[in-house]
Amino acid sequence: MRISLSFERPEGSGLCIMVDLLRASATITAALDQFREVIPVADIEEAVKYSRKGYPVAGERGGETLPGFIANSPIEVKNYSGDALVLTTSNGTRILESVKSHALVGCLNNLDAVAEAARELSDEVEVVMAGVNGRFAIEDFLCAGEIIAAIDGEMDEYAEASVLAVQDRSLVDDAIRRSRSAERLEGLGFRDDIEYCIRRNITGNVPVYRDGTVKLMEEIRRLH
Repeated sequence: MRISLSFERPEGSGLCIMVDLLRASATITAALDQFREVIPVADIEEAVKYSRKGYPVAGERGGETLPGFIANSPIEVKNYSGDALVLTTSNGTRILESVKSHALVGCLNNLDAVAEAARELSDEVEVVMAGVNGRFAIEDFLCAGEIIAAIDGEMDEYAEASVLAVQDRSLVDDAIRRSRSAERLEGLGFRDDIEYCIRRNITGNVPVYRDGTVKLMEEIRRLH
């Protein structure tokens, strides 16, 4: 099993795992308890078009919930349900739209489940950190490290560095809580989301993005 780590966009065309810890990855993973699929869109205008058609739409920019939208929050999306949720975020949904084939969505909430799925699906996987508006985000690096450690394969140096960084889980949690992203979210009133996002293995959901939508891996298997 070969594992690589990249930033902002996939470098290859094979299986990748998108990591946007605070909060797109966790929101998508939680939403699939309530919705059959999540439709990620990069543009606010496209999300508004879906809203006009009657779709429930969640989204943010800079962490702030867009007017009239559901918050990009793993806690808030649990208050809604339906066939499809449309989601637009500052970083994670943009990364998914750059994927050439298909991608898993990884976070700490589904840590072991997404690692097991990656091992099952391919002998080569690329973990892609979303970052924040083109900047490195420590929370994505640390989350990627935990996922890569759980996959347990032959790592490139970037991936190995992320695994070395997550040897002490209490330090990892402290670093995530002190990250720029967390500080901004706390200032916007989303402290509970931060604590939710650092909970490990609370779900077996493995979101799979392909053909413009995200569905549970079990749902895709059922249809095929």
